[in-house]
Amino acid sequence: MQFAVIGLGVFGRACAFELQNQGNEVLGIDMDEQEVNKVSDILSHSVIADATDNETLKELNLSQFDGVIVSIGDDLEASLLCTLNLIKLPVKNLWVKAKTDAHHDILDSLGVENIIHPEQDMGIRIAQAMAYPMMKQYLSLGNKEYMVRIDIPKNWEPKTIGKIKNKHPYTPLVLVIRDKEILRDFDDSMIVQYPDCLIYAGLVEDLKLLAKYFIA
Repeated sequence: MQFAVIGLGVFGRACAFELQNQGNEVLGIDMDEQEVNKVSDILSHSVIADATDNETLKELNLSQFDGVIVSIGDDLEASLLCTLNLIKLPVKNLWVKAKTDAHHDILDSLGVENIIHPEQDMGIRIAQAMAYPMMKQYLSLGNKEYMVRIDIPKNWEPKTIGKIKNKHPYTPLVLVIRDKEILRDFDDSMIVQYPDCLIYAGLVEDLKLLAKYFIA
């Protein structure tokens, strides 16, 4: 797959390197030659370019990429202009880093579905990991929906999937991981217990209530 990352600061580089490590082809874009030089030996492609220029974006053929991340730092105008031009191209699977709540609101009004708040998201992740230690791994699906992995605590009383479902009907169970095996076929009669891992999906508030259910 092909991905582009626009803005190669700390966050942009981290995204680009991880996408590259996963075996994807990654194009890194930044106006700063020094930032581009930091990634040129690692990424598939890197280019010094003004991503606010519509013609430049067209020449880079970004509409053919599988996804684009806009990680432009403190320059709100540049971030918004770049994002607007990408929407007009258009591009698939657009993710944009927001610096402030106002920035977020403008991106939302432009129709951007995937808005990232790195510092805020990390703060939330740490706080939730401390409050709900059995729920350390989760993935944002957008619109306040998440997929989470719950590691059943050692002293938690075994229960059937059906009993958990009756208590929390709005958080569907997606997968069960048992003895490192991923189980997709299960029914309400299946008993889950330590050290099983459960993958759930749902709204963040529903998942918080679910997590409390697993606190022994």
